[in-house]
Amino acid sequence: MKKNGLQRNLALTMAAVMALSLTACGTSSNTGSDKTTVSGDGQQTASMPADPADLKGSIIVGGWPSGDDGFKAALNGFHDKYPNIEVEFQFTDTTSHHQSLATSLAAGSGAPDVAMVEGAYIAQYRDSKALTNLLDEPFNAEKYKNDFVALKWDQAYSVDKSQFVAVPWDVGPCTYFYRTDVFEECGLPTDPAEVAELMSTWDGVLKAAKAVNKPGERWLVPNAAYFYQLMYCNRDYYDEKMNLKLDREGDLDCLNAIIDLRADQLDMNVDMWSTEAYAAYASGACVSVATGGWFGGFLKTDIDPDGTGHWGVAELPGGIPHCNWGGSFLVIPEQSKNKEAAWAFIEYMLCSAEPQNEMLEAVDYFPAYTPAYDNTAIYDAEDPYFGGQKTKALWASISEDLEPVFNTIMDVTAEGCIYNSVNAGLNQGLDAQGIKDLLAKDIEDATAELKNQQIQVYKDAGLWNE
Repeated sequence: MKKNGLQRNLALTMAAVMALSLTACGTSSNTGSDKTTVSGDGQQTASMPADPADLKGSIIVGGWPSGDDGFKAALNGFHDKYPNIEVEFQFTDTTSHHQSLATSLAAGSGAPDVAMVEGAYIAQYRDSKALTNLLDEPFNAEKYKNDFVALKWDQAYSVDKSQFVAVPWDVGPCTYFYRTDVFEECGLPTDPAEVAELMSTWDGVLKAAKAVNKPGERWLVPNAAYFYQLMYCNRDYYDEKMNLKLDREGDLDCLNAIIDLRADQLDMNVDMWSTEAYAAYASGACVSVATGGWFGGFLKTDIDPDGTGHWGVAELPGGIPHCNWGGSFLVIPEQSKNKEAAWAFIEYMLCSAEPQNEMLEAVDYFPAYTPAYDNTAIYDAEDPYFGGQKTKALWASISEDLEPVFNTIMDVTAEGCIYNSVNAGLNQGLDAQGIKDLLAKDIEDATAELKNQQIQVYKDAGLWNE
């Protein structure tokens, strides 16, 4: 995306925090509950009370909108189970939240008891000793491992797998959103399966783009570069030797299609998050966009609230495999004075089907907790906004297909390069390999410092061989 400079700076800040916190002291005192047990080696560990009403005190939950709206939708049930825990919300914009959290973790004070972490940055946090290891007593988070989307759960382990610091909240299964009314007008199929079949090849994508195009008035997508970004959407940019790995099946075919789309002015050539793109989605001037399933919520509430029946959802075009875009986690800072109550909040909200689905209905955060999908009344329901499609069933199917990948602290910076580098290559008239080479150089330059920090993490863990 265009904000790659800001992303890189934030990544560097959090990587520095991680480096500092790796050398931090051990577990801090835990004063939320006086109950302790004695382990086999004679050390005391905290324990959860048998009666939830015995958990008392207050916790602060921090994050960014609309996470607070999601939590509030499930809060009555939490208070029914934990009547003596008070919850205060501290929510601000995503960047400010992460900057404040990083500062508080480095300082050792000022962090909330429960904090949201955006999926893009989880690699910067997962080795931090400033966060509570949820594998330990009394949390025992590992018991939930098989109940979560594998890709998301795996991201929260430290590099040596000795700690697990974050529970996944949501997942962003990627799909293709398209204007059914415009497709019908242009003689294209509107049924999701038929649209997916038509656009399963880049020739099909170009055919659709030409069919809907009105020069200077209507385009297939906001920016063709995002098709290429989807090929790396799981943020698996590096191998375990920290070598950049941009080679993907069909990557040059994708770039050649992007070159043709831009040459024929079949994309708007604007950022998909820009005001111009938002207005074009609503008016039908921009006919489609491929992104995470959460975009459906944006369409309904912010972008095109009057668009009921004018949108469809299909599998990704161009043969791009199932992938994830976004998603968030919840962590407990080690400095929290009420970790048991903080864990009770996380466990209730994220490790239970009913609250997960209440939050889904409120803010369209698609659960990473897969038992939530068993509610057929929700996941087999027809969505009127999308012409009666069973969109949640589609997203659930994609989510369950997402396997773990290798992530690093460089990933968010690498991702930030794609939009600018691909567009720069298009502007320079480079061929597909030329664009790919330019992107590789830009990523390597932008991530050099972060790569050294990541390698040091592996060295400290005894996992790096020169």
